[in-house]
Amino acid sequence: MTTRDIVIRGAREHNLQSVSLSLPRNKLIVMSGVSGSGKSSLAFDTLYAEGQRRYVESLSTYARQFLGQMPKPDVDSITGLAPSISIQQKSTSRNPRSTVGTITEIYDFLRVLYARVGQGYCYVSGLPIRAQSADQIIDSLLSQPAGTRFQILAPLVANQKGEFRDLFEDLMKKGYLRARVDGETINLAEAPALRKHHKHTIDVVIDRLTAGPGQRTRIAEAVEQALKLGDGRLICSADSVSTRASDSGPERRTAAGRRQTADSSADMVAETSAEYRKTVDRLYSSQYSCPESGMSYEPPSPQLFSFNSPLGMCTECGGLGMRHGFPLHRMVPDPARSIQKGALLLLDWSKLGRWPKHILAGAAAAIEEDCGLPADSLLKMKWQDMPQQARDLWLYGTGTRHITFSWRSRGGVWKHGGTWEGWSNRLLESWRTAANPMRRRQLEKHMEVVTCSACQGERLNRQA
Repeated sequence: MTTRDIVIRGAREHNLQSVSLSLPRNKLIVMSGVSGSGKSSLAFDTLYAEGQRRYVESLSTYARQFLGQMPKPDVDSITGLAPSISIQQKSTSRNPRSTVGTITEIYDFLRVLYARVGQGYCYVSGLPIRAQSADQIIDSLLSQPAGTRFQILAPLVANQKGEFRDLFEDLMKKGYLRARVDGETINLAEAPALRKHHKHTIDVVIDRLTAGPGQRTRIAEAVEQALKLGDGRLICSADSVSTRASDSGPERRTAAGRRQTADSSADMVAETSAEYRKTVDRLYSSQYSCPESGMSYEPPSPQLFSFNSPLGMCTECGGLGMRHGFPLHRMVPDPARSIQKGALLLLDWSKLGRWPKHILAGAAAAIEEDCGLPADSLLKMKWQDMPQQARDLWLYGTGTRHITFSWRSRGGVWKHGGTWEGWSNRLLESWRTAANPMRRRQLEKHMEVVTCSACQGERLNRQA
C-alpha cells in the first residue's frame, strides 16, 4: 500500500461484509465475480457515492441546491478518494449510429465542451478561426510599438487570373490612390498591364499610418472602411527594421518586397545597405472565418459535433463512418496493364465513345502536368509503373482544380472547363443513379463496406 492508494476500511453497503482493501490510483481496475458478490455495491454504492458526496459538500450552499446529494455509504473510512463520475449501464443496441459515447451520454457533455471552449482551425490553411469585432481590431493595431509604420489594406483579389483593368478604374473613381499588386505597391493612375493568364493578388491601400498617441479616430475610420470594402477582412502591413540575416535562413528576401509564397508566409522583405526592412502582414476578420483562405464557417455549437445531426455529420457517409464503396483491389484488377488496356474495373477503352474518351484524356493531361509526366503517357503506362500521386489523382479526383477539356470536331477545337472527380467516384455515382437493376447488381458484385474516405471513419464533417 502506498500513500497514493485508495484505502477502504469496513465497507458494509448492501451485501458487503465489512470489506477492507486498497486500490491503486490512476489505474484501470476490473472488478469481477459471480452475480450477487457485491461488485456494484463496492464500485457504485460505495466508491462512487462517497466521491460524489464529498465533491458536492465542497460546493457552496447555493450550488448544492441544484445538485442531488447522495447519502453517506455504510463504511468506516475511505482515504485517497478523488471526485468521481459513473457511467450508467444500459442495454446494447445494434443501431449503427450508437457508440459507447452516445449510449452512456458522455458524448453529449463532450459536444458541449468542444462547442464552448474549443478553438476551431481552418482545414484549408490550418490557421485559427476567430471573429473579431472592429473595436478588437482597432485595439490590436493601437498596441503596436510607437513609431511603427503600417498600412491598412482591404483584400480584393486572391490568386485569380485576369487583367483587372475595370477594378483599377472603379477604385480610382471611389478615390483610392494606391494598391498592392502581387506584393508591390503601385499608383492606381499608373497601374501596369497585368498578364491575363497569370494569377494575381490585389489589395487596395486604405491608409498609411505611424503608430502613436492620438491615432485612434483615424485608425477606426480606416478599419471600418477596409472591413466594408474587403468583405469583413483587412490586412495590416507593418514595417520593422532588422539586422541583415544569413541568406541560408528560412526567409526569402526580395529587393522589391514581393509577397512570399514558398514558406506560406505573408512576409515581404526589402534590402538596405546595412539592414533590411521586413514587412509583416497580419490578417483580421470580423466574421467567423479564416482571414487567409477566406473560408467561412458555422459558429461552433453542440450540433456541429454530432454525427447524428445534419449540421455535423459527414455528407458522404451520412455520419456512419462506413459506406459502400469499391476497394482498391477491385478497382484495379490487373495492375500489370495500362488504363487503355483494361487495368481498371469496368473501363473498356475500345467500347468507349468519343465524348467519354475526351473527358478521360483531358483528366490524364491534367494529372500528367501535376505529376511531371510526359504528355500522352498516363493512359499508356502500366498501372504498377505509375507514381503513387498519379494513381491517387486518377482514382479519387483532382478536387477543385480547373481542367480544360478539348473536343475536336470538323469545325475545329472546342474547349470547355470542368473538374475530374476520379474513377472511384464515377463508379459510385453510376451505382447511385443506376435505373437498370441489372446494372446496379453488376456494380454491387465489386462493392464492399469500406471506411468512408471523406471522414476516415470519424463520422463528422471537415469543419467539426
